[in-house]
Amino acid sequence: MRIAILGAGSAGVCTALELARRGHAADLYDENPEPVTRASQNNEGKIHLGLVYAKDDSLKTARTMILGAIHFTACLKRWIDLDQHDACISSPYYYAVHRGTMTDPDHLERHYDQCKRMLADACASTGLSYMDGERRLLVEKLSTREMEELVDREYFLSLFRTSERAVDPRVVGDRLRAAVHANSRVRFIANARVSDAAWSDGTRLRVSFRLNGEEYSETYDQVVNALWHGRLEIDAKLGLAPERDWLYRYKLGGWLNAPVEPKTVPSLTIVLGPFGDLVNFGPRGLYLSWYPVGMIGTSRDLKPPEWDLSLPEASRRAVLRDSYEELRRRCPPLRSLDYAECVAEPAGGVIFAWGATDIHNEDSPLHTRYQIGIHSVRNYHSVNTGKYTMGPYLGYKTAERVLGIA
Repeated sequence: MRIAILGAGSAGVCTALELARRGHAADLYDENPEPVTRASQNNEGKIHLGLVYAKDDSLKTARTMILGAIHFTACLKRWIDLDQHDACISSPYYYAVHRGTMTDPDHLERHYDQCKRMLADACASTGLSYMDGERRLLVEKLSTREMEELVDREYFLSLFRTSERAVDPRVVGDRLRAAVHANSRVRFIANARVSDAAWSDGTRLRVSFRLNGEEYSETYDQVVNALWHGRLEIDAKLGLAPERDWLYRYKLGGWLNAPVEPKTVPSLTIVLGPFGDLVNFGPRGLYLSWYPVGMIGTSRDLKPPEWDLSLPEASRRAVLRDSYEELRRRCPPLRSLDYAECVAEPAGGVIFAWGATDIHNEDSPLHTRYQIGIHSVRNYHSVNTGKYTMGPYLGYKTAERVLGIA
């Protein structure tokens, strides 16, 4: 069986590695020179437990994220080494409720209690755990005095301590890349821009791509479309254009690559609305983003613009510095760190979600992420991971789908 995987991001690479683990070869296409680049490693790496999706009263998004979260390390350990005590694990998140939030702290507290219950139930029913050990979600509202030690009350209503964490996506990306290159069953085709997919004889699929200025095509028994910012365009070539609204966004944040003591600066998610994140990875530094500054562009095209290529380096650095300043105003412990251009590393990525309005809109579908997963038509499988959290689990499930197991 000949298998093609279009897109070597998190989901595509995990699909290829799982197929290889089960004895099947796959061709893995990507327009970049290496696998697991762009959005797959240019993000905060949060392994979501549903806390940030309090606008979804159905709890479907929280339930979906928890499913991905408890499978995250279990799946990754099938293909790479990832230890619980690795330097790639962040300090636990605090959730800071910003003035102007889209919902009140009492509603958030009720939602967090439901996330606690759902994680406990999911761990009990599967035998899995969160981040390879935890089966209970901690969410604790801090006193005013405790809150003032971490955030500026001018901006915030309340603060919750949680046990939600992030992984450094750069570390995970490095190890997934190494696993791809070391696996003889995975043929990585670099710098290949996929332009078309079509059923060639009613059963097999022909994949067309451009490589080194030349056009090529290969025919396959199974094709996985795990492209991120080009997935809809290839779906449309097969008559599978979506019948709902969608929105591509390009968000720019970045890293301060200098060691930080875990207790010096908190990992912080600011809720609920278009705010930002601050993530402390200890010896690997800080990740930070501030949505009003870092949201560079939106698009409803089948394939969005090449924002990565069009934004000058000076502009990228200005966005990262301005994001730091916004977070510095809100988080006093951050003021103890000097911003230095020599350790600043801007990092941007495309975000895809269903819906036509941005998260500034309280009714935007972007406040949900449960309508994701694998859409199969015969031997063609289009994969929408939705969030970084879901990549390994959906890669594993996509491999099973290709093999006719699920």
